[in-house]
Amino acid sequence: MNRGAAALHRLSLGLIGVIALVVAVAIVLVRLSVDPVADWVARLDTARIADTVGEDWFAAVIAGVAVIALYWGWRLIRTTIAPRRPDVLTIGGSGPEGSMTIPLKQVARAVEGELTAQTILRDVRVQAIDDRGSKMILVSVAARPERSYDEVVGALASSLDDLRSAFDGTDVHVRALIHLEKRDD
Repeated sequence: MNRGAAALHRLSLGLIGVIALVVAVAIVLVRLSVDPVADWVARLDTARIADTVGEDWFAAVIAGVAVIALYWGWRLIRTTIAPRRPDVLTIGGSGPEGSMTIPLKQVARAVEGELTAQTILRDVRVQAIDDRGSKMILVSVAARPERSYDEVVGALASSLDDLRSAFDGTDVHVRALIHLEKRDD
């Protein structure tokens, strides 16, 4: 999840939390007959509320609120399910024209192809992701149970070193996750 999505989630939860807290405190204060709150509730004109609900424009307001709530919920779900993928890395001053762009998705595909050829590794997955504003190449592999950790690291070392040296001095980070499968004993 990137920074924008994380901020949207925090804002949503904060807003829902504040509304729930205000409603809960109001209910408790009314039940305990605390003077200012109980007086405010006693002064409510229920006939006026019923008249307002019966107005023609009230249905449009409710529909508008529902559309906004559905859009907000859709955005929350979308940002949770599909993390943002960085398109390209632009390296400023890298040539006479001024800059060079590198498509990170293609770099990830190339590394995945190279690592898939390793017989030690299973389930190789290499992704270019945006993790809270940081561009990252995420290498995730599973290793056969008969292989040692040192063998797996040895199979990954060359590719990881190449990635780290290629992106040295940029804002692209390289992360490797190794999943060692259980032995069937």
